[in-house]
Amino acid sequence: MRAWLVGLLAFGLVLPAPAQAQAKKPVAALEAEPKINWDGEWTLLPEASDKLDALIEEHVKDQNFAMKVYWKKKLQNACKMPQSLDILYGADGFSITMDKEKPVENMPDGTATPWTRSDGEVFQVTLRKDGPRMTQTFQGDYALTSVYSMRKSGDTLAIQVTYTHPKLGNSFSYKMVYKRVE
Repeated sequence: MRAWLVGLLAFGLVLPAPAQAQAKKPVAALEAEPKINWDGEWTLLPEASDKLDALIEEHVKDQNFAMKVYWKKKLQNACKMPQSLDILYGADGFSITMDKEKPVENMPDGTATPWTRSDGEVFQVTLRKDGPRMTQTFQGDYALTSVYSMRKSGDTLAIQVTYTHPKLGNSFSYKMVYKRVE
């Protein structure tokens, strides 16, 4: 029995070493990452995207009547599926326009920027870019986190959105897929 325990401990001590080795990429490997072309106009692919209303209904189904109505309205107001996106990436960072909203402008280093949605709701918005992915977070009374994932072809973009609210209990997520407009 001791041999088994010693073996398990030895395995636990050796296991972190490969993970640390992977974490330290050489500078040349970082520079060799392919350049991702985020710029462009994007249009929603409804057939590849989640059905938002059905997901909201499913998410609130187990709540009592009053809470179901309350959270359904909150989720419908917060969680949108823009029909179009316009993304610009330049020296001044990212500018992302969703439908007719005012552009959200961020540096890809996580610096927070104030932004007010057309309905008057105010957010602090951050953005972090990591290769073929970027994460944009809108923080207000609740948080909306959008993880943008560029497909290898470069002509399709998937966005996984997660809504979290301190009083909701469990987060709500949905996926949108966009195609680059030629």
